[in-house]
Amino acid sequence: MVIALCAGGFAVINAVSSFQDDAADARESRRLRDAACLALESRLNRLVPPGATATPQARAVAIQDENAAARIYVAQLRDKQHSDWWLQMLDARTTFAEGLEAQAKSRTPAFYVAPETRDQVSVADELVDWSPSACGGAIRRLAAPDL
Repeated sequence: MVIALCAGGFAVINAVSSFQDDAADARESRRLRDAACLALESRLNRLVPPGATATPQARAVAIQDENAAARIYVAQLRDKQHSDWWLQMLDARTTFAEGLEAQAKSRTPAFYVAPETRDQVSVADELVDWSPSACGGAIRRLAAPDL
């Protein structure tokens, strides 16, 4: 009986310790994601916003520069769904930048088409909802390359 009680006590102590380790890992993961979001925002703040440019070619370059800054963040993501959403947004921005480059030559207007999920929800809205709050500003900035 004493052996059973000792084994049960050790199991409880082990479970509590494991729970504390999981909570510490979750806090550390959240801290790292927040830091990555702040680094993304810092990179974006060093770039010229697409809306501050004067020509379609310059806007295309600004969009491509922002995409390059965002791809560093996306490469750090471990969650496939979030990575896919980010890549959908970056692909839509790349298509818009290519349209802007063509616009300069053919005078055909370029339009940004914001990507949506299968449920017709804006990918940017999903990213804002599911990403760390520190990423909100960067997501909103990247979601509007035509401004």
